[in-house]
Amino acid sequence: MFRSMTGFGRAKVDRYWGSLVTEISSVNHRYQEVSLRVPRDLAFLEPPIQQKLRETYSRGKTLLRLDVLWNSEFRVMPLNVAALEGYLHQLEALASRLGREGTFSLEGLLSLPGVAGQEGGLGEDLRQELLDALGEALAEAVSQWQTMRIQEGRDLFDDIGVQLDLFGIELDKVATLWDQARDEALKALRSRIAERLDEVLSGATIDEGRLAQEIVLLSDRWDISEEISRSKSHLQKFRSFVAGEGPHGRKLDFLVQEMNREVNTMGSKISDTAIRWTVVEMKALLERIREQIQNVE
Repeated sequence: MFRSMTGFGRAKVDRYWGSLVTEISSVNHRYQEVSLRVPRDLAFLEPPIQQKLRETYSRGKTLLRLDVLWNSEFRVMPLNVAALEGYLHQLEALASRLGREGTFSLEGLLSLPGVAGQEGGLGEDLRQELLDALGEALAEAVSQWQTMRIQEGRDLFDDIGVQLDLFGIELDKVATLWDQARDEALKALRSRIAERLDEVLSGATIDEGRLAQEIVLLSDRWDISEEISRSKSHLQKFRSFVAGEGPHGRKLDFLVQEMNREVNTMGSKISDTAIRWTVVEMKALLERIREQIQNVE
């Protein structure tokens, strides 16, 4: 089963103190990457979020946003009076040293780190309730996210299957065309080698090492039977990967590269027009498959 790397999920859990909201979104990425957007005073929720997400998927760039919408009586966290007095004392001392009269706004003081709304201001009971609410919200958001990824994965599976079938048809066409053209290609090779040997026998000055290298090169480049055979093997392997359990993305990406290499070699070896045009179509199909695989986990 394919899973797309693109997905979205959202969940909201209501409690007496307010609502906890989670949103998960993901896009293509070569590796696994998790980013969190969590209020500073709720940073203690990040480790379980990281663990849950990393256990859920293997590849892709995932962003989770979390927020708590507090009810009126919970909107302001308990103040850290000691921190507030410490800031105020330091500010007054600085103002006195500079010979200036210090006036400090309450809003400005409350926004300083550690004064209000920080992790230390949450009681143990409330922290545990937030953790429980997170577990519920995260489970629902992940479920929605996975459902979307699976649905898009089915669409990718169907589209890649069509492209594979077309590639198989074109590969069979190349095999048939090569069976028809092989004798002529072999005859042309023998003729070319005979010409080079005639030059040697006629007394022409020829670098023997270069001649031997050229003959080996000609012999190696005239036949595409091995490339056809390997391409069929790769196609079969591709289908077995697709039918198996995931994740599939990295394996299929590697296999498409190998298939593309074989097809490029066919195109570079053969001068037959019909085969070359078929190779062009095969390369186009592989490019479409490669683009789709970029979104497969």
